[in-house]
Amino acid sequence: MRPPFPLPPRDEAIRVPGILLLRTDDGSDGDAWNDVLERMGELPGMRPPGAGGAAEAGAAIPRRLIVAQEPGWGGSTRATPQEIAAAFDRPGAWIPDLVVLTDARTARDAEARPLLAFSGSDGQAFWITPRQTAMAYLALHRGLSFTLDGFAEEAPAEWEDGEAPDPEEEDEYEPAGLALEALDTPPRYTPPDRELPVLVQEADLLVRTDFTDDAAWASVTETVRRGRGASLDVIEDFAEYVTFVDDPAFAGATPEQVMAQVRPGADPEELISDVVLIADAATMREPGQTVRVVPLEDEVGHSFRVDAEVAGIMVVNLALGNMGLEDWREDDA
Repeated sequence: MRPPFPLPPRDEAIRVPGILLLRTDDGSDGDAWNDVLERMGELPGMRPPGAGGAAEAGAAIPRRLIVAQEPGWGGSTRATPQEIAAAFDRPGAWIPDLVVLTDARTARDAEARPLLAFSGSDGQAFWITPRQTAMAYLALHRGLSFTLDGFAEEAPAEWEDGEAPDPEEEDEYEPAGLALEALDTPPRYTPPDRELPVLVQEADLLVRTDFTDDAAWASVTETVRRGRGASLDVIEDFAEYVTFVDDPAFAGATPEQVMAQVRPGADPEELISDVVLIADAATMREPGQTVRVVPLEDEVGHSFRVDAEVAGIMVVNLALGNMGLEDWREDDA
């Protein structure tokens, strides 16, 4: 008989989004498990089984990551996602948005550390890396069903008659987020020194994280407002579409810390893209005034840079659906 999952009671006041991370190997490869945890980082709302849910529910943006070691669900009798999903059918229990578990492929592939993942509601399985899991977790409160469907299409994990495939078949698809694991400086969340304010996305946001040069910041905001019209002596103004966040609380904040604080606005029909812009030290100090673009849904975690003069027209076209991130990413210098 399989052991029960260490799930807290269902939330009463507010639905807390989150992930259940399960260790389902036989316990013989602690290095792989520790490597997975290291890559995921010190995520907000991360807690051991058995802890109460009040802290997550009371946070500015509630979220929950339960980390559990349950060898009874793996080893030589590894459970399928369908069997695990069926175990969530418990009255009054919290159901995670995503279930992520280690398996034999996690230990076998030290480069990517693929994890087997599936939605807690429909059981659609796919492969994903630890860092991609962490980046999705930071934006999970926004509702990432489209993103998770994309992962399932990109790196599906299939079972036939409830049996796990052979190792060669498991490795047929590269896990979602493989590019993140290969970066020289991969994204990794670390807790800020102090709690950061919530950023409500009533319009697209440009968040200042470097406060060493006020003149440079003024130049960046003017360039974003006027766009390419600044060099063509054409009057443009993107201020209606971009809110400039000049709050010293974000001094030194990382892209991961900023993205974790962005909450959708109250009006879902508002013309807003699914990215947050950051003016960091490179924006202020390097030629070209490039701003960092941090995706919040599609391609979540895969940030890139664009010139400040195209930031305004970029977010408008993304919001309208006229262009995609790939149209701007290819210009990343």
